[in-house]
Amino acid sequence: MKTLRSFVAALKAELAVRDNPYFAALRSGAFAREDFVETQVQFLFAVVFFSRPMGVLAARLPRPEQRLALLKNVSEEHGEGELSLSHERTFLTLLSRFGVAPAEIERRALWAEVRAFNTVLAGLCTLDDVYTGVAALGIIEDLFAEISDALGRGIVQNGWLAEGSLVHYATHEVLDVAHAEGFYAIIASAYERHPRARDQIEQGLRLGAYSFLRLYEDLYRARGRRAVREVSGPHSLAEGWYLDAASEPVG
Repeated sequence: MKTLRSFVAALKAELAVRDNPYFAALRSGAFAREDFVETQVQFLFAVVFFSRPMGVLAARLPRPEQRLALLKNVSEEHGEGELSLSHERTFLTLLSRFGVAPAEIERRALWAEVRAFNTVLAGLCTLDDVYTGVAALGIIEDLFAEISDALGRGIVQNGWLAEGSLVHYATHEVLDVAHAEGFYAIIASAYERHPRARDQIEQGLRLGAYSFLRLYEDLYRARGRRAVREVSGPHSLAEGWYLDAASEPVG
């Protein structure tokens, strides 16, 4: 019988994540430090946004046990109530160790490549088939575990940070395996029993993997870009990103 796990394993083998230009350049030493840091600033805006479509998708799931699996993930994205441990804050800490001040992050213009990725997830989780959305987020979490390992190793091997200073990626290398399993548990039975659900789930797995790896390819292509803006606050009303939330209007 065809299983979800066997399909995911075959898809991941087909994707060859570490051959992606972003990770290959990091591994070979061809990625300039300043370019890498610039792309990581942009990735922050994807990190900040990621829990929002997940929260929408949780509300669309029919059963409470399914919703709880996603809501637990959303809670962990927010440091389980301790915002200093949220993924946004740990990523800001990582950027600070690269020498990027909060004021510099605030000046950055959001690249279209990142906004496109965020918009795909927002549209998928709001309007598309629920199982397709669960599958897409699941494969993104799954891939990010491997990607976190590749990024952590590359950062240390290039001598940019010591291993003990490596926050965020060290956590996700382990945490996102559990997150992915939570997503897969929601859809595994339907995948194996219903051809229609199987088709929708496979579409989601492929879309999530494509969108995520394409984001890294696009970031690498644009690595020399230096785009700043004249205003502060969120880049869009949907994004919710600004450093001083208390002093900024909602919209």
